[in-house]
Amino acid sequence: MSDFGSDRALVLGIGALTIAGFVLRLFAARDDLWLDEIWSIQNLQRVRSLGGIFWRISDDNNHLLNSVWLWIVGPDAPPVIIRLEAIILGTCTIPLAAVLCARGGAVAALAGAALVAFSDLFVHYGSEARGYAGLLLMMFVAAETLERFLENPDDHRNRLAFGTAVALGALFHLTMLIAAFALIVATLGRVWRRGGSLWQTGFVALDLAIPAVLGALPALGFLLAGALNTHRIELGEQVPFTFARLGRGLTTLFMAIFGLPYSLPLGAGFAIALVLTVLAVFFCAPERRILPLACLLLPPVFASLLHLPNVHIARFHLVAALGFVVLFAEATAKLWSLRQTRLAMAIGLLVAIGNGRNVAQLLILGRGDYQAVVARMESAGPATYGSNMPAEVGRTLRFYDRRFGGRLEPVSDWCKTPPDWFVLSDDPRGEAARRSLGPPHCAASFALDHVMRPAALSGLRLALYRRTD
Repeated sequence: MSDFGSDRALVLGIGALTIAGFVLRLFAARDDLWLDEIWSIQNLQRVRSLGGIFWRISDDNNHLLNSVWLWIVGPDAPPVIIRLEAIILGTCTIPLAAVLCARGGAVAALAGAALVAFSDLFVHYGSEARGYAGLLLMMFVAAETLERFLENPDDHRNRLAFGTAVALGALFHLTMLIAAFALIVATLGRVWRRGGSLWQTGFVALDLAIPAVLGALPALGFLLAGALNTHRIELGEQVPFTFARLGRGLTTLFMAIFGLPYSLPLGAGFAIALVLTVLAVFFCAPERRILPLACLLLPPVFASLLHLPNVHIARFHLVAALGFVVLFAEATAKLWSLRQTRLAMAIGLLVAIGNGRNVAQLLILGRGDYQAVVARMESAGPATYGSNMPAEVGRTLRFYDRRFGGRLEPVSDWCKTPPDWFVLSDDPRGEAARRSLGPPHCAASFALDHVMRPAALSGLRLALYRRTD
């Protein structure tokens, strides 16, 4: 802490970062809700009471504690209110990151807090009405409790706090269970490195596994109850596992944290991420490498062994976000201690500029302007539409169309009456100026009318085609 001269200066710095992060998340939460947020709201139509959230919905979009908040505020609240839980939890992660990273000194504390406050990934999921803000907060809480466990193994409150963090995190999103495993392995690695015997390490493993398992039981129990009540488990689109998709998801996560442009070719982004990560690991003290390496390596290995789907999506690798924050803080503090202050400040400035650009896109584009699309489609009165993603696009359009009187309808018989509009979703390569769309024997001609592009990480890109024949 002596790097900053006084604890008061450090506290003021972290406080300023926390306030700035809160304001940024507040502004980022003003745009339209997108598909997954809408889906989470519409899930609540199936239940008649708050308790039904826990045992009468079996859907991977039902992030339980987030759904509780959505139930309380209702579907017609302003977007900022609907996302307020995420804003608060995302903001709380900023000072907690400082506390976790402060073991590397004041510079590490400020670097970790600044990265969480301003990186596009943390701002994005700290302003979105889903369970990821709560998940990230509880991962940092769990990591901090295990740090305190290592410092004072006889304090049973740390085990209780760890189990509670696992329980709450899993109720936000089941990714918390993977995070708990990685954190326990990291703790065991540090016990072993400090000279613990095989017997001592095994005893610590059992000591931490008990609260982790007990913490996992509520979320797993509610998952089972929902499946037994509904006789099914509803899942969104499941994209099969490939190593290329895994690389894409991890690279996008790195870009979203450290401010690389999303337009960067995937191969170049992956190479940059790999080189910088290896260099950062090299700069860390040997024991301080263990936690970030466990968070960065174990979840991808787990995903590879089980061939988990959807690994191309950055938010499914949020355990690595914890590792990157700690790694960045430790490497920055190490450079500072080696009197490489200009280099440390230059790296920090580059990360800040990159994230500033990416967050600016989020503030300008949002997750999409779906109300404007609906208004455009209804500009001449009631209209019909078709889409390449009828379920996803239909769910989104219906949510906003009810505010305009419900005048949009999906096409019922294309060959009898082709739709007035065609909504092409998430297919930039298919956005030709003119297209023939529909069944081959009764296709219709359409002209590109409008393209709505959301910011990276969330949202549906919509290309709106108007029928011309």
